[in-house]
Amino acid sequence: MLLRLPLWLWFLVGCGLIAGAQLRAISRENWNPTFLMHVGAEAIARGKIERELGNLALSGSLGHDGKYFYLIARSPWFWNADQETFDGVQDVGYRYARPLYPILSGLGGTLSPWGTLTGMIALQILAGGLYAIAMVGLARRNRLHSMVVVLGLCNPGGYMAALLLTSDLLALALVVAGVWAYQAQRSTLALALFMLAGLAKEYFLLTPLALALQLVLNRQWLAAVAYTIIPAIPMLLWKMGLWLTVGLGSGSGNFTWPGMGIIGAAETNWHDPTTPAMAVALVFFGLLAAVLGFSALPRWQCAFWGALGITASDLVWGDPADLLRVVCPLWWFTLWSAYPWSKSTPTPLDYR
Repeated sequence: MLLRLPLWLWFLVGCGLIAGAQLRAISRENWNPTFLMHVGAEAIARGKIERELGNLALSGSLGHDGKYFYLIARSPWFWNADQETFDGVQDVGYRYARPLYPILSGLGGTLSPWGTLTGMIALQILAGGLYAIAMVGLARRNRLHSMVVVLGLCNPGGYMAALLLTSDLLALALVVAGVWAYQAQRSTLALALFMLAGLAKEYFLLTPLALALQLVLNRQWLAAVAYTIIPAIPMLLWKMGLWLTVGLGSGSGNFTWPGMGIIGAAETNWHDPTTPAMAVALVFFGLLAAVLGFSALPRWQCAFWGALGITASDLVWGDPADLLRVVCPLWWFTLWSAYPWSKSTPTPLDYR
């Protein structure tokens, strides 16, 4: 019954949930929206941001990634950025490699400091709306129960991205919308959405890569090549420009042997077990869905995203909120895989 509601209403629901979470967070900090950037008291970026925005709601130690996205949004074109921005961003080649969210948030660096922060917050809200209608579109097409969408809206990784002002929720919305466009046989739109997702965060190219592997198994060779190469082209061109200008950066050592990141983080970093337990459970059930799920399309997605989670290093698992953001597509695809596929309309990728 809920799935019969118009898409614009679902869009408002998705937007409202993200906006509500953000308002709840800043209400605890005397309604200071700078809290969402998580500028650390010891962060190099603090000086520049404090001069531009005034009184900041500071976080402990170095804070989180929102402050980097703010600095990049103020100067999104790396070939024109000043040295103070580079110093604040620190690992320039790595952090400038995800340009879509900061470019859109600051309208290419044309907005004022407060306009840029407002844009960062607003884009998270809009991404929540896009994520909601993309799930509804997929649920209608595959005859899923409305409860799958309701649970999909509870995605913890999406909320964490919105509360940390990172690019993950935007990338999530784009890849889910891309899968919806693919199933609707709108390949051009699907490829465009996947290209944008790759520019938001390169890990999200796993989704078209998983589709490409399914196409190979289905002997659709040309389409497989298209979904492997085309979504990655804008990201690779941007990274090539970075490499030629400032280098590619360190990348922070985000991967290790399967399971070692979980073990290493559990031994040294996990003090409150709640978030780590949620992250471990999500990866476990995602991999289980890859084996036992009812539909081929989400099962392959679970395999790829679950593999990403299990090979993440202790640097990622050390803050499970980071891990939940990284594998946030796993939440939706696991829910989809768990729903009996027998009711859904077959597509070229939905084969047993």
